Amino acid sequence: MASLAPTWPVTWVLAGMLGLMACSAAWAAEGAPEGNTVVKGDCELTDRKREMLSRVNEARSQARQCGNQRFAAAEPLTWNCTLEAAAQAHSRDMAKKDYFSHTGPDGVGIQQRVSSRGYVWRAVGENIAAGQASIVAVVDGWMESPGHCRNIMNEAFTEMGMAKADDPGSMYSPYWTQVLAQPR
Repeated sequence: MASLAPTWPVTWVLAGMLGLMACSAAWAAEGAPEGNTVVKGDCELTDRKREMLSRVNEARSQARQCGNQRFAAAEPLTWNCTLEAAAQAHSRDMAKKDYFSHTGPDGVGIQQRVSSRGYVWRAVGENIAAGQASIVAVVDGWMESPGHCRNIMNEAFTEMGMAKADDPGSMYSPYWTQVLAQPR
């Protein structure tokens, strides 16, 4: 079993009276098993997904400061359908069960959610947000938060998937999840 260690602290951001929230986390595998294949999945890259990927890659294309850490411009990410499916499932779960966390009520975290879909990762990270109405607002908010910014600018990540889920009965709908990873 891989030994997991956070590559930086989990960061929580609560933004004022609007109830906007965001959280980031990232892990690197130490001694993860080798030799497994990556399952890419099958999905259509819609205009919305293209916008998500474009906004994130636009941010990565410029050197920037994330809190007290300086990042050079990073290579663009590619869309991964398996990571999208993991992001969609987590966003739907948060919306349906009305919670906001990297860990579901069942105790499952990002590492297990991604691995259970057949994606064998070298590095994996997640940004979540709730309450923002648009892709622009979500990505801009993440870029203003040091932890989220570090995840997006992390050159170890080469692929991403992102998803949004709404539930009118939930407290902070819509819920957003971005999964970033590098395959083994």
